[in-house]
Amino acid sequence: MRKRLKLLAAVFMAVAALVVAAGCGSGGGGDDGGGDDGGTAASASAATSVFPVTLKNKFGTTVIKSQPKRVIALSYEEDTLATLGLTPIAYGKNEYKPDGVFPWLAGKIDLSKSAALDTSGDLNLEQIAALRPDLILATNFYSLADYYDRLSKIAPTVGYTDDAGIATWQENSTIVGKAVGRDADVQKAIAATTKIIQGVKGDLPGLVGRTFSYSFYYEPGGLAVIDDPKTVSVQLYGELGMKLAPGVTTSVVDRSLSMEKLGALDADFMLIGYATPALKTEMNANKLFTEIPAVKAGRVLQVDAFTAGAVNNPTILNIPWQLDQLKPTLTKVTATG
Repeated sequence: MRKRLKLLAAVFMAVAALVVAAGCGSGGGGDDGGGDDGGTAASASAATSVFPVTLKNKFGTTVIKSQPKRVIALSYEEDTLATLGLTPIAYGKNEYKPDGVFPWLAGKIDLSKSAALDTSGDLNLEQIAALRPDLILATNFYSLADYYDRLSKIAPTVGYTDDAGIATWQENSTIVGKAVGRDADVQKAIAATTKIIQGVKGDLPGLVGRTFSYSFYYEPGGLAVIDDPKTVSVQLYGELGMKLAPGVTTSVVDRSLSMEKLGALDADFMLIGYATPALKTEMNANKLFTEIPAVKAGRVLQVDAFTAGAVNNPTILNIPWQLDQLKPTLTKVTATG
């Protein structure tokens, strides 16, 4: 478990912001790579007409010759696939939700028969090859530099164009849509999520110009803090009109903050995630934390590691779910002078 906590914190810090062989139909594949490989006749026909598809990434050029039916999602691409009704037969495992029951996928796809791949350490390339993928999605996979060449020998592999954790959720979804021949459908899904974000902004216009801080307490004395306004982890707040708290930009060094300077986290809205319940208890017993104005005023949202991971990696489907978690506290923010 300690290794997993370290990994989550490392990913959080690395992006200045945590984590198929896929059936292209509504049914999922099994752990052995079986399952429904087809979509509806209409969507399959429309998608087939756009191939071959050529996509450039940081490590080369990927050519997808025909409509993929067995897609591996290594880095949250299952969310975009779900907007198309496509169930991955394999996806990157989330250690904080090992059953694969992600609340934002409810009623859209079922991952219970999909293989959960361990992406936190060394990739099991034999397992991936045995799933017989015809496309591997790794648009936000942090270790892609170490595996791209080998993954590409197994199946066409779609990676990021700059670095992991930099592309916006819209950009990542667009890449996935193009890779599976469903770009137009994905653009409609992007528009739907954008409408939800704008709806919250419209409901809470007082958020414009307000400050926020976002941190993750991963071990005693170990606090990772987002300090780069350009990372995808803070994109959602920017879309709501918010900005990083000045205390963060001036006090955080290399995404780390000493416990003596906890007051630097103060903002109109504070979000802090915890790797374990014990760490939350510890933090809330710390007077330096409880005396932060945002904490005293109830403008802090304290979340578990699973939620922190979702916030750290916004996707086309987890954003509406995130907003449901954030909105009560954001409403308090708009009520203050």
